[in-house]
Amino acid sequence: MSKRIADALFPEIKMTYQEAEALYPPRDLPDGAVCTRFAPSPTGFMHIGGLYTALLNSLFTRSRGGVFFLRIEDTDQKRQIENGVTEIIKTLDDFQIHFDEGAVSETGDSGKYGPYRQSLRREIYQAFAKYLVEIGRAYPCFCTSGELEAIREKQEAANALQKGYYGEWAVCRDLDEETVLKRIANGDRWIVRIRSNGKLGNTQVYHDTIRGDISMQENILDAVIIKGDGLPTYHFAHVVDDHLMRTTDVIRADEWIASIPLHVEMFQMLGFPVPRYTHLSPIMKNEAKEDGEGVSRRKLSKRKDPEARVGYYDEAGYPVSAVLDYLLTISSADYEPWREENMDASIFAFDLDLSKSGAAGALFDFDKLNNVAKKRIGHMSEEQIFSAASAWAEQHDSKLYQYIQDHAELFRKSITVWHEKRLDVAKWSDLMEMYPYLYDPSFSVNVKTLPEAFLPHKERIPAILTDYLEIFDYDDDAAEWFNKVKEIASKHNYCVKMGAYKKHPEDYNGSIADLSSFIRYSLTGATNTPDLHGIIHVIGKEATLRRIMAFRDALR
Repeated sequence: MSKRIADALFPEIKMTYQEAEALYPPRDLPDGAVCTRFAPSPTGFMHIGGLYTALLNSLFTRSRGGVFFLRIEDTDQKRQIENGVTEIIKTLDDFQIHFDEGAVSETGDSGKYGPYRQSLRREIYQAFAKYLVEIGRAYPCFCTSGELEAIREKQEAANALQKGYYGEWAVCRDLDEETVLKRIANGDRWIVRIRSNGKLGNTQVYHDTIRGDISMQENILDAVIIKGDGLPTYHFAHVVDDHLMRTTDVIRADEWIASIPLHVEMFQMLGFPVPRYTHLSPIMKNEAKEDGEGVSRRKLSKRKDPEARVGYYDEAGYPVSAVLDYLLTISSADYEPWREENMDASIFAFDLDLSKSGAAGALFDFDKLNNVAKKRIGHMSEEQIFSAASAWAEQHDSKLYQYIQDHAELFRKSITVWHEKRLDVAKWSDLMEMYPYLYDPSFSVNVKTLPEAFLPHKERIPAILTDYLEIFDYDDDAAEWFNKVKEIASKHNYCVKMGAYKKHPEDYNGSIADLSSFIRYSLTGATNTPDLHGIIHVIGKEATLRRIMAFRDALR
């Protein structure tokens, strides 16, 4: 190719590639420091895998010093959503992932290496594409979609070892200069492709931090670098940007492993140093096989799995710190024991070694997530819980929020009841689901679904509850309250000593545990709850009496 063709393709591009390079000098980083980036597209909600990638980039950079920036890859204009950049920034901020440079709003940037939106860097990409055309490493392609389809059909018929636009199939690759200039002058639509030097059958070894050396077929495709709208493809834009923004480490999803040969060839043809690549294994999910025989693994799907959407975790009420703990737990075997010993430490105090991340893919496990979240909430102070649960309820649970607004002190008291020495709550939505008897003023027990264990005692329960109501004193402390319960138990021949009951159960109507469960159930509709005396002092005297009387009367 020639300068004449380059000028015909890009007549308005006066910037040379040297001038573009001069705009972005090498960063003055300390020895051992790194420069990383998170580069999402504003095309929809953030996937949990995207958050995972951003988190590991951030943690890797913080532990080594350097710069972490946010670049918006918005060259696919058709798929963008309104306020997509704002959504990305807000989501990352919510999860405590902060940037040194990058996009800060739909139109604003912060940093010396911007613009950080690829759609605003068109002139830069075209300057480098123009340079590649000048030196013969890129050329215009005039093929229509119909012609490309015809090439694919011929390759199928010829059983070509590799499909795509390359070698003998690259029909525009060797057009003579005059033909090319004439077609450009005629207004024929064109795109720009690289002229690959790769050979089919040649392999190269590429290094990945997690997988080590990978032997792959070198790139042979004359890949598109400038599309018909003048914007670059992802492949070309990321190579130019990662060089000019001086990215030292590209940490991204493993779906891009197949693109390493293409990306490395582009770096090399432009004379750029190749960054270190780390391809993170995807977050996987077990799914039952269609034949019902066992399970298979697949990637979390935006379409199938609600947990793939980052917003799901906020809506469910998982604390941000719990989600971050979980993501790091599945990323590194070293994290969980470190966290056990450093419950109050920032995640950024953890020295992430990406080489120890698994290559097989982390399995998303709700049980594990819930266990991690329970530990995190279990470690929170009552004031932290009050603040976090209140903020969540304001956005997502109007009934719980109204309760907190109307009964703030009772809500604080309730935290002690279910929080002290217990690890039951994994997310704030659990509060209303697990403890409606604490937070729902209209709560009542359905006597039509009595526990099966109550049935042998059904005739005695109303009398037991009547006696309880007669001796009930809301001001009793826990010891006084339990002594009165034991008195009622003895009166109705329910053994107050569990050891004696286990030896001779035939001598009694039941145990004090049975009798206590009647009171518990009449107040909560459950047989397993936190401390009953504590529950009574949260729901209050009036509700206690009303619920017991209603339950008793319904059994008569």
